Amino acid sequence: MSTETTGTPLLECDAITVRFGGVTAVDGVSLDVRPGEVVGLVGPNGSGKSTLLNVVSGLVDASGAVRVDGADVPIGKPGRITRHGVFRTYQTPQVDPGLTCLENVLVASRDRGRRTTASAWLRRPSMWARDRARWSEGAEALGRVGLLDRAHQPAAGLAYGERRHLEIARALVAKPRLLLMDEPAAGLSSVETERLVELLEQVAGLGASLLLVEHKIAFLERLCRRIVVLQTGRRIAAGTPAEVWAHPEVISAYLGEAR
Repeated sequence: MSTETTGTPLLECDAITVRFGGVTAVDGVSLDVRPGEVVGLVGPNGSGKSTLLNVVSGLVDASGAVRVDGADVPIGKPGRITRHGVFRTYQTPQVDPGLTCLENVLVASRDRGRRTTASAWLRRPSMWARDRARWSEGAEALGRVGLLDRAHQPAAGLAYGERRHLEIARALVAKPRLLLMDEPAAGLSSVETERLVELLEQVAGLGASLLLVEHKIAFLERLCRRIVVLQTGRRIAAGTPAEVWAHPEVISAYLGEAR
C-alpha cells in the first residue's frame, strides 16, 4: 500500500457533533486522512462510527466542519462530497439485483459526455467510442475483483461476498481519491476476508486513501498504519495499531470484546 502521508490532509473532520434529540451520537470528534493513507475507525457498537461516516457522506446534519483539500464541504448535503472524489460503501452491499454486474459497475462512471439525445443522433460514432471505453473500464474493474466472467449475469445471482467485491469494482470505476467503507469485512469468511484485504491493498496501491470502519482487528492491522478509536461518541485514542491497543481506555472499551 502507499506510504505517502505528507502534505495537506485530503479529508478533515473538525469538531463534528451529532445530536438525535437528547442523545449525542458524535461528540466533538476530529480526525484527518492524508493522501495515500489507510486509516481505521474503531470502537464498540454505538460509539458513533457509522454516524460519523454519514456526516462525511452528507446523509446526517451536524455541527463542526468537513473539509477536502482544505476547502469546506457543506454538511447535510448528500452527494456534494462526491464532487471531491470521496465515495462510500455501506455495511450491506448496495447493488441492484436487476442489473447485470457490468451495469452495476457502470452506474459509477464519471464520464457523462455524449449522453444527450442530440449526441445519439448527431455524434453517434463518438458516443459509441466513449461507451466502448466505459465498458472496457468496467470490465477491467470486474477483472480486478474476480467477477469478469459474471459481467453479463444479473447481480441477483451473486453470493454476499461477491456483492461486496462488485461494490468495490463500482468504486474503482468512480476513481475515488478517498473511499469510506463501513464494516467491509462483516459477514465474510476468513478466506473472503483475506481476499478483501488483497483487493483493498490494490485499491490503496492505485493511489486511493481509505477510511475503514471495522471490528476485525487482524483485518485493520494488515491495512492500517493509523487507527482512531471512538467510545460513546468521543475520540479516546489515535495512533499506530500498537499504540492504540495499549491505550488503557481502549483496553477497557474495545479490547474487552471478542477478538
